[in-house]
Amino acid sequence: MAIKNQHGQTMVEYILLLAVVVSLVLTFYNSAAYKRLFGSGGGFGVKIKKDSEFAYRHAFLFKGDGTGEADIAADNKEGAEHPSYKDTRNSGTRFFGPKDPYQ
Repeated sequence: MAIKNQHGQTMVEYILLLAVVVSLVLTFYNSAAYKRLFGSGGGFGVKIKKDSEFAYRHAFLFKGDGTGEADIAADNKEGAEHPSYKDTRNSGTRFFGPKDPYQ
């Protein structure tokens, strides 16, 4: 009678389900399609890396359509010319200040 009880069957089913899910994930992870998108030279990963580095360096998002501001030289030390400070469209800065000068 002890052989026919159902204790532990749910645990066995969950372990088997976990094994199937892990095998599917590993199959997808090792596939050529995944490596083409997310691998070290993958198109999607390279695009995300390029956009993230640009946004970190310039404090605004990169526009890949050609309408964004040009990149600055790596040796530029002039803070007033940095794109994160200077607003070329409104000929001012990206920061706000007082409406009237202090007296």
